[in-house]
Amino acid sequence: MDHLVADYKANALEKAKDYQTSMNMSRSAIYEQLTSSYGEKFTAEEAQYAVDHLPQ
Repeated sequence: MDHLVADYKANALEKAKDYQTSMNMSRSAIYEQLTSSYGEKFTAEEAQYAVDHLPQ
Protein backbone atom coordinates (compact mmCIF):
# COMPACT_ATOMS: atom_id res chain seq x y z
CA MET A 1 0.00 0.00 0.00
CA ASP A 2 2.92 2.36 0.49
CA HIS A 3 3.46 2.54 -3.27
CA LEU A 4 -0.15 3.15 -4.27
CA VAL A 5 -0.47 6.28 -6.39
CA ALA A 6 -3.91 7.74 -7.08
CA ASP A 7 -4.50 9.92 -10.12
CA TYR A 8 -7.11 12.28 -8.72
CA LYS A 9 -7.34 14.33 -11.92
CA ALA A 10 -8.19 11.19 -13.91
CA ASN A 11 -10.70 10.17 -11.23
CA ALA A 12 -12.31 13.61 -11.36
CA LEU A 13 -12.51 13.43 -15.15
CA GLU A 14 -14.22 10.03 -15.07
CA LYS A 15 -16.73 11.30 -12.52
CA ALA A 16 -17.33 14.43 -14.61
CA LYS A 17 -17.96 12.34 -17.73
CA ASP A 18 -20.47 10.29 -15.76
CA TYR A 19 -22.31 13.43 -14.62
CA GLN A 20 -22.25 14.81 -18.16
CA THR A 21 -23.71 11.71 -19.80
CA SER A 22 -26.01 10.25 -17.17
CA MET A 23 -27.32 13.45 -15.61
CA ASN A 24 -26.85 15.92 -18.49
CA MET A 25 -25.27 18.45 -16.11
CA SER A 26 -23.70 21.70 -17.30
CA ARG A 27 -19.97 22.22 -16.92
CA SER A 28 -20.48 24.70 -14.09
CA ALA A 29 -22.83 22.30 -12.27
CA ILE A 30 -20.29 19.49 -12.71
CA TYR A 31 -17.54 21.70 -11.30
CA GLU A 32 -19.71 22.56 -8.30
CA GLN A 33 -20.56 18.91 -7.70
CA LEU A 34 -16.92 17.83 -7.95
CA THR A 35 -15.73 20.45 -5.45
CA SER A 36 -18.70 20.33 -3.07
CA SER A 37 -18.08 19.26 0.50
CA TYR A 38 -21.37 17.36 0.14
CA GLY A 39 -20.35 15.90 -3.20
CA GLU A 40 -17.09 14.48 -4.48
CA LYS A 41 -14.66 16.73 -2.53
CA PHE A 42 -12.10 17.07 -5.33
CA THR A 43 -9.81 20.08 -5.19
CA ALA A 44 -10.50 23.10 -7.38
CA GLU A 45 -7.52 22.17 -9.56
CA GLU A 46 -8.74 18.59 -10.04
CA ALA A 47 -12.28 19.72 -10.83
CA GLN A 48 -11.08 22.35 -13.31
CA TYR A 49 -8.91 19.76 -15.05
CA ALA A 50 -11.93 17.48 -15.36
CA VAL A 51 -14.20 20.18 -16.75
CA ASP A 52 -11.51 21.38 -19.16
CA HIS A 53 -11.10 17.85 -20.55
CA LEU A 54 -14.74 16.89 -20.99
CA PRO A 55 -15.79 15.95 -24.51
CA GLN A 56 -17.82 18.56 -26.35
